Amino acid sequence: MKLNINSTGRNREAEALPRGRVPRRFRRLKWNELVFNGDFVADERLGLEPWEGPGGFRADSFMKPIYRQKKSRSTATKN
Repeated sequence: MKLNINSTGRNREAEALPRGRVPRRFRRLKWNELVFNGDFVADERLGLEPWEGPGGFRADSFMKPIYRQKKSRSTATKN
C-alpha cells in the first residue's frame, strides 16, 4: 500500500478508483463532511460499495475515498 502525504500532513491512500471509472452521478466527499448510510466507499476490486456502518464520522477518518450521489436537479417545465 502506497501512502501519499498532502500539504496538510495527513496521510492519504492513493485513490482506489481512477476518476474516469467513478460515475458522474457521484461526488467525492470533502475531508470535513460527515459520512452517513447511503454513502459509498471506494474499493479497488469491487468498485463502489454502500456504507452500512454507523454514521457521523468525518470523511478524512477513512483510508479509502467516500462518495455520495449528487442531488438530482428537477427539470421543471412551464405550462
